[in-house]
Amino acid sequence: MFRKLGLFVFGCLVLGSKAQNDADAIRYSQTGVGGSARFVSMGGAFGAIGADPGVTSFNPAGLGIYRKGELSFSFGVQSAADNTSIYNNYSSTANRANVRFNNFGFVATITPKDDPDSRHVIAFTINQLQNFNNATRFSAYTNNSSIAKDMLILAKTYQTPLPDVTLNLDPSYEGMAFNTYLLDTTSDGEFFSNLDIKRSVKQTRDIITTGRTNDINFSYAYSFKDKFYFGASVGLPQVNYTSNTKHSEFDDKDSMRIITTSNGSYDTYLEPPLFYTSDGGFKSLTYEEYFKTTGSGLNLKLGGIYRLNDALRIGAYYHTPTIYWLQDNYYSDMSVSFDNRSNPYTITVPEEGGYYKYRIMTPARYSANVGFVINKKALIGVDYEFVNYKSARLSSDELSDFEFSNSLIKSVYSGGHNIRVGGEVNFQPFMVRLGYAMTGSPYGDVFSGQMVRNTVSAGLGYRSKGGFYLDLSLSRTMTENDYYFFSVLDTKGNIKQNVFNCGLTMGIKF
Repeated sequence: MFRKLGLFVFGCLVLGSKAQNDADAIRYSQTGVGGSARFVSMGGAFGAIGADPGVTSFNPAGLGIYRKGELSFSFGVQSAADNTSIYNNYSSTANRANVRFNNFGFVATITPKDDPDSRHVIAFTINQLQNFNNATRFSAYTNNSSIAKDMLILAKTYQTPLPDVTLNLDPSYEGMAFNTYLLDTTSDGEFFSNLDIKRSVKQTRDIITTGRTNDINFSYAYSFKDKFYFGASVGLPQVNYTSNTKHSEFDDKDSMRIITTSNGSYDTYLEPPLFYTSDGGFKSLTYEEYFKTTGSGLNLKLGGIYRLNDALRIGAYYHTPTIYWLQDNYYSDMSVSFDNRSNPYTITVPEEGGYYKYRIMTPARYSANVGFVINKKALIGVDYEFVNYKSARLSSDELSDFEFSNSLIKSVYSGGHNIRVGGEVNFQPFMVRLGYAMTGSPYGDVFSGQMVRNTVSAGLGYRSKGGFYLDLSLSRTMTENDYYFFSVLDTKGNIKQNVFNCGLTMGIKF
């Protein structure tokens, strides 16, 4: 039961939902494999390998392995190619591509004159940990699953006696249906729908998300005798996330007609509505929800690496919970058309848009790492990370705002397990790399299951004798999620996402 409830909530109570729920807390509690092209192509398995700007977002002790300074910049192209959705036995695809920033890194080393085997390392880096650009489309005929039915059930649930029959309607959901005449009331105050909910109509839903989480880090590491490495990063993650969900229904078969003849009017409705006498039968509707989240966070990352010998290194890191200060800007639109009306009924709530400020505390992160160096010609890294999603929390200045969401997080979610594995072979001046990363589900599933992300990657690198280098990465991230459409109706679809990334890093060592 709890598992289904969790998928129900996280799978997006998109329509009729509000932002600032458990889905937001989990979204910003997860990370992807982002950073330099070398980092991505090796699956991010640098916890004990080090010497890459990406380590500042994971194990900052890896900076201590640098012997020279470095300046680098990374960008790439992301494509959500052939995202497939299944709904009511209909299959749909969607595609979306964008140019993305991946990484910026500046690293400087300071070697004490009286201790040349030890080093101080400072760094300023920006690593893109998550990119939210994606697109999904559902398109099918309703199977007793119109949004009008969901809104009607809610309206009847919260119905009050006349004259306050609409008093408890959600103004941004079923209340909008009432104000655009999708829902109406009889003379006795009983709600009914002007869309015949027993009819089958063409239903389409488009979900477009954009944005990213960029992790800004000010980092320091110390290398003691090239044996012990200690590091710390002060992280200032920046969130920018936009979600736009548009749901439409269209009586493409013209099955709900009101026909007027010299002998009077008659209709094709199974259960005739009362509103058709002036505007005719239902034609189409569109309901849209939009929200944009922006804000900043603060965390501290601590790590250590021990070089047992030239071939083996072990490491560990700890991230404090991240505190985010966020603001949502949002609105909902609804438009309903009838056969005999030239213009649709439309409404926007709030009319000028709304905003809400709140906080999210994401869980701490714990990781153990191991790295192998083979004859100075090859590297293998393996990282394991644990995140207890149960400890995520939302808060605001009103203590009661998130009691339900926080209780749900604590009861539904579980510990998450993440694994990163990568390798590199040096064919001077070229390198070949392979990687794999598994981001476990917040419900505890690993390798397969709902919300598990699997990323496979590969890359090439070039190193010149003058210090210039060029790296290329290719990666594919695959995930599968159930998607619940409505607040009340148990209407479910399935999404299979494939996100491809191509990244390029240019840098110089000095």
